[in-house]
Amino acid sequence: TDPVLYGKLAEPKWRDRIPWKSVHIFFADERCVPPENEESNYGICCRVLLDHIAIPNSNIHRIRGEEDPVSESTRYAKEIQDHMIFRKGQGNFFDWVFLGVGTDGHTASLFPGQNIINSPKLCEVARHPDTGQLRITMTPAAIKLSSRITYHCIGEEKSEIVFKLASDPSATNLYPASRIQGEWFLDRSASAKFNFS
Repeated sequence: TDPVLYGKLAEPKWRDRIPWKSVHIFFADERCVPPENEESNYGICCRVLLDHIAIPNSNIHRIRGEEDPVSESTRYAKEIQDHMIFRKGQGNFFDWVFLGVGTDGHTASLFPGQNIINSPKLCEVARHPDTGQLRITMTPAAIKLSSRITYHCIGEEKSEIVFKLASDPSATNLYPASRIQGEWFLDRSASAKFNFS
């Protein structure tokens, strides 16, 4: 999902209208890989968006996936806290958080059945339940410090989980994405199980 959104923002009609010098970009999660790795969220963002816009490097706040995960989760939480000081009295810290949803109901790197969903910390170390890959993720405590939260879901493979999140009363207990309320933008395929007639 993210590359699609990044690509749109990099198009001239949007790129040239956004005051990038006033924009600060944070990342909701990152795989514990170096930035040049093809799986790096930061690396993807660079290739599709950041390399094509005039944004100061100091405005890009990346999670250093190549560093020790525990130390980096602490460092990134402090970076968020340090920037909160400058926004004191200006409402929520983040203006807008964009999230995707996995077919298992995870969002950011908050996976079903993992206790970090309830963490009071801003960032935690997560482990992918299937691959065992370590990740660093913002927690709901951090993500909810946003004035606006938007889920962006595309593709038929997301239709089942999106429908469950919207219609299953037990979803809140099962799926991390249901624990963070926001608005939803779906393409036709992702919304296929809804009856709009």
